[in-house]
Amino acid sequence: MAQWIIQQKWSDVLFVSFEVDYDLLRSEIPKDLEVDTFNGKAYLSIVPFVMSDIRFFFTPSLPFSKLSELNLRTYVRYKNKPGIYFFTLDSDHKLGNFLAQKIFNLPYRYAILDINVDDNVYDVQSKNSLSLKVMIKDKKIKTDLSNWIAERYCLYNIVGEKVSRGDVLHPTWNLKEAEVINIDDQFSKQFNLDVCPTQYHCFYSKEINVRFRPFVYNI
Repeated sequence: MAQWIIQQKWSDVLFVSFEVDYDLLRSEIPKDLEVDTFNGKAYLSIVPFVMSDIRFFFTPSLPFSKLSELNLRTYVRYKNKPGIYFFTLDSDHKLGNFLAQKIFNLPYRYAILDINVDDNVYDVQSKNSLSLKVMIKDKKIKTDLSNWIAERYCLYNIVGEKVSRGDVLHPTWNLKEAEVINIDDQFSKQFNLDVCPTQYHCFYSKEINVRFRPFVYNI
């Protein structure tokens, strides 16, 4: 098994997940990936967090390695292995975006992001894409759905019309319930995923350490 190559600390991680029409989602993800479903339903997740303490296995933490990130992801399978597919990974760190694009071929893009957590209120503002306010509750949550959404240990990407896979190493998530106070989501619409959710499933984690193995190509 390959050695991990990069480590990160993720703080104030929020999952805001909602159902999306299967056929709509199917039309927007690569044909080689299978839409994964929970009880027959397909899901999207908006996931903001703060990344810090980024280091390669042969270096200490890199200077200026703190950034805010906002990603839009869905849940897929390839050869029956569950994983994540990203429509975008927005961050406010131009150099970090450039390196992630060049090294990992991931769809990072620059965005002006503001993430604040104060008195159990989680507030995210991303210019021209998302305005979100969520109440974090004290109750821990561990359900079949939260496990299905959070406990995924690889991500898929398409490089040169071939599927690539990046394996992710982290402890089991320690999640709390959260509830949307208000949301203005133009983020999903930017990727032709114009949905009007009737319910949001929200989970919050204070902190987790994550490691990535090198991407595997031609799998």
